[in-house]
Amino acid sequence: MKNRIIASIDVGTSKIAVLVAERDDYGDIHIIGVADRESKGIQRGAITRLEVAARSIAFAVSEAENMAGKKIEAVVINISGEGLKSQNEKNTLNLSPSPIEVEEAHVHKLIEGCINKAKEENYDIIHAIPRKYTLDDYLEVEDPKEMSGSKLEAQVHLIKIPDTLSRNVKRAISRAGFEPDMIVANALASAKAVLREEEKEEGVLMLDIGAGLTDFVLFAEKAPLITGCVPLGGMHITKDISHYMKVNIEEAERIKEKHGVAYVGLVKDSEAIKIKPRGEDREVTANKAEVAEVIQIRLEEIMDGVKAQLSKAGINYEEVAKAGVVITGGTAELKGIREFVENYLDIPVRIGTPMDVKGLRDRIEKPMYSTAYGLLEFWRSPEGTPSAKPEHNSVGGSGFSISGLIDRFKRFLEEIS
Repeated sequence: MKNRIIASIDVGTSKIAVLVAERDDYGDIHIIGVADRESKGIQRGAITRLEVAARSIAFAVSEAENMAGKKIEAVVINISGEGLKSQNEKNTLNLSPSPIEVEEAHVHKLIEGCINKAKEENYDIIHAIPRKYTLDDYLEVEDPKEMSGSKLEAQVHLIKIPDTLSRNVKRAISRAGFEPDMIVANALASAKAVLREEEKEEGVLMLDIGAGLTDFVLFAEKAPLITGCVPLGGMHITKDISHYMKVNIEEAERIKEKHGVAYVGLVKDSEAIKIKPRGEDREVTANKAEVAEVIQIRLEEIMDGVKAQLSKAGINYEEVAKAGVVITGGTAELKGIREFVENYLDIPVRIGTPMDVKGLRDRIEKPMYSTAYGLLEFWRSPEGTPSAKPEHNSVGGSGFSISGLIDRFKRFLEEIS
């Protein structure tokens, strides 16, 4: 197997995270470059200023590539945003009056039928993931190819995103000098990084709480049952603290990171902290429990948003998620968040970090890198049909040289200056 240099670009509301990895002869990936850069021109997964967003992406990729010192040959990106939704469809194919061998073409035809059922105006279908196959109405199989049967049924999980959102994200990546080799729903990428196979089989709810969005996916019997997004995240907590404590955004972020607790029950009423009010140089004393209450109220709203989408789909998460909840994303590092979610959802919770990382482990094994690392794992071992992959961009393409990236980057800066 030819070695490949792959870059993942996590396009977030507060940061652009880029990982550069090398795939070895055994198919494993090793992280050899990493960069974080403030995200500009992007809000809750949507591009709000194309040139500014492209510049943020280009800077981050350039920094990670320089650290790696290798040519980037492929790029994989995440996508999410308000309007992301999922559905499950069934399709049946009568193969023959008497049993015949199931061919790959039969499976493709089944999945295409589900995709056609899920098509919706102004939406792009970005994933079609088989949940299960049934042969002759009674035999459930994971992979029907080369098995015998007269009738084949497929249940497929489909994820779709507003087409304007996906097109503008692709445009920002293109303006930064790249064409994505694969586009992956944020929730699936993070799940790939932090969930164990036994959890997926038993049933698990994953929550990726980022700065502007909370992505979630509920697995049952190894496959996604529902994928969704709540347009709230850690940045909203920061703004709440800023408003309630009458401090600027920078001070609110400092308070959240240093003194913030997600569960009021973990804070004593007498605990005090020092804060700097907006427009003043002096520090004043504030009640730590009040800050915790502000944080908890917003987290309750996020959890209620997830629960509402599950309830609308007719899903009882307590019955399905027997392995509990896994929380990841930058906000997962907030003190007390595990205890809060465990208490609020009445279900076991753990914090998820990237697993089985090879290379730069001390830096990468944090919740904030779950999406970026999961993108690499998804590229290495795709699940289902990532239908958003550009047809013109082959996996074995010519790649991108460091000098070529620098030249394109200089031209890009000249164009927008």
